[in-house]
Amino acid sequence: MVDVSKAQDGGIIKKILTEGSGDTPSSGNEVKVHYTGRLLDGTVFDSSKDRDELFKFKVGTGQVIKGWDEGIVTMKRGEVAILTCKPDYAYGPAGSPPKIPPNSTLEFEVEMHDFAGEDCSEDGGVMKSVIKEGTGLSNPREGSTVSISWTMKHMDRDLESRSVKFILGDGPGEGVVAGVEKALLKMKKGEIASVKVGFLYAYGQVGDAKLAVPGGADLTYQLTLEDFEQAKYKHEMSNAELLEFVEKAKEMALNFSRQEFLT
Repeated sequence: MVDVSKAQDGGIIKKILTEGSGDTPSSGNEVKVHYTGRLLDGTVFDSSKDRDELFKFKVGTGQVIKGWDEGIVTMKRGEVAILTCKPDYAYGPAGSPPKIPPNSTLEFEVEMHDFAGEDCSEDGGVMKSVIKEGTGLSNPREGSTVSISWTMKHMDRDLESRSVKFILGDGPGEGVVAGVEKALLKMKKGEIASVKVGFLYAYGQVGDAKLAVPGGADLTYQLTLEDFEQAKYKHEMSNAELLEFVEKAKEMALNFSRQEFLT
């Protein structure tokens, strides 16, 4: 048994029943698990198996109790483990009436079925997995000035390493593919992420001969958002700034349409 709480305060004790394999999920990943929750006296208060349906949620985003957000990210595919969560990592002084009394320590038997990165494009074309958490609460929005760096791979081949500072929305003019821009909109300052970019959000069916990117290639980026200066909201802009914003939006839409035509 091992304490897997970030604070190492005994808040989440993990006991592996069946070893898994491969990597573990990162914050923002959608995970699929089966679970059975019990009180310490063995009373079952909830089970996904009774519903015969995997439970899906985005780990590390506050959608579940703290014990799950911190404990699930230590599990591999196929792993079965018991997570024992103290009240501060479960439902606290309030409990969850009528089944969970106040200040209850809970046991969850969890089976990790699968997980995938955060879908930044809403169609599976840009999937992001956090390697290192960023800081702060905000993400850059379109029009923000961002400083980034990346290494880019196709399969096992390293194709490009570079750093660039640019305005989000002006990516094509700076050699930044659409998939990287979409991922940046979901990142925080200082975050490092692995981003899988499908060819439609990269170099399309044409590829890029200069970078040795073949046509139809899906790419993997290790992307770092080093810093950003947040863009103003529209209602904060002067007339001149608003006009410039509209023109850039039109140019971005035109560039994306051209890219789709080429693919």
